[in-house]
Amino acid sequence: MAEISMRRQHRFDDPIDVRSRIEGLAEKVAERLGGAWRWEGDAAVCEARGAEARVGYDDEEISIEVTLPLTLRPLSGKLESKIDEYFERYFDRG
Repeated sequence: MAEISMRRQHRFDDPIDVRSRIEGLAEKVAERLGGAWRWEGDAAVCEARGAEARVGYDDEEISIEVTLPLTLRPLSGKLESKIDEYFERYFDRG
């Protein structure tokens, strides 16, 4: 089960716009975790240092699930706060 699980509604009609915004979010999460990201269907996935972050979307919602290894779990609060900032930056503005 993910240690961090966040969902937000979005108001974007264009899937290309949503994917572009997810790429920005995925780059920031990958930078934070120290890894690289890739697309797996409708989800951007980052794996680094035993952690996995998955940013997905559908017509109404953006979601992120992050699973951390024991060594990184003490950082979960700080990472969750940063992800919340990224959500606001990439999805709360039109």
